[in-house]
Amino acid sequence: MPNNDIKSKVKSLYEIMKDEKIQEMEVNSKDYSVAIKRKDPNEGAVIVQQKAAVKPAAAAAAEAPKPETKISGETVKSPITGVFYQSPSPSAPAFVKEGDIIETGKTLCIIEAMKVMNEIKATFKAKIIKVLAENGKPVNANQDLFEVEKA
Repeated sequence: MPNNDIKSKVKSLYEIMKDEKIQEMEVNSKDYSVAIKRKDPNEGAVIVQQKAAVKPAAAAAAEAPKPETKISGETVKSPITGVFYQSPSPSAPAFVKEGDIIETGKTLCIIEAMKVMNEIKATFKAKIIKVLAENGKPVNANQDLFEVEKA
């Protein structure tokens, strides 16, 4: 299914959710499966999860135990399962690095899921304390990506 077709369907589903005041929706078809969860309107962000019948990267992430990392501040979590990228291309600089002060709406990273590049953006102003995910490696939904300190 082409990316534009998926985006169009997700936008249509989201509009229905807004109009009907629905917080969560899941749609399954033979070609794709989409789960959409709207956050509290006061928080501002929308989480979209796309699920494929087979996800080798996701399976590898689920099987590999992650070492425990002590986190003292707040974290930015991955809204979806996929592959974590710190930059838009291998030769480009990282969107953010440790020590950066980021503004609301700044792109932090990309999570590739089902060949769709999903930009993960900051929902509040913060300082990047530590990058917790490894570039080019699989991440799970709700996995910590960045340790941040609200600014």
